Amino acid sequence: MQKKIKSKKSQAWGIDLTIGFTIFFAGVVLLYLYSVNSSSETEATEQLNYDGNIIAESLLSAGSPDDWNSGNVNKIGIAYANIINETKLERFYSLANSDYQKTKELFNTRYDYLFSLSVNMTINSQVTEQIGKPGASPENINTKNLVKITRFVFYKNKPSTMYLYVWET
Repeated sequence: MQKKIKSKKSQAWGIDLTIGFTIFFAGVVLLYLYSVNSSSETEATEQLNYDGNIIAESLLSAGSPDDWNSGNVNKIGIAYANIINETKLERFYSLANSDYQKTKELFNTRYDYLFSLSVNMTINSQVTEQIGKPGASPENINTKNLVKITRFVFYKNKPSTMYLYVWET
């Protein structure tokens, strides 16, 4: 008669099972925390993108009234058929520099923005790199959520790219 010897390996399955369940539940908790945090960032990015597209559409329109100025403007627009009107661009620049908050209200956004072209803009005989939030530049925007909208335009009868940065402060 042969005697059966119990193996120590078969007695350790309870510990393996406990460790496995612990790792599994830790993974589930981490996935849940990631999905909760990422959904709020996604919603913020979607809202920034939506507002950015509205601002870009407004800028690429003629504006309202058609010959608007800082005193009568209802809607800021600087272009017609993607051709930038230099007079309206200068008016937009002046309005943004004198009353940036009013431009945000006219764009109906709570987010900050910065407008630029791939070529240097000339406003009042001076080269201007961007229009929008005073003191901001694409290099120094420090935020978690930033959206960049690009559009093809013509400036001074030359093709250019319009860049619109929209972010939450």
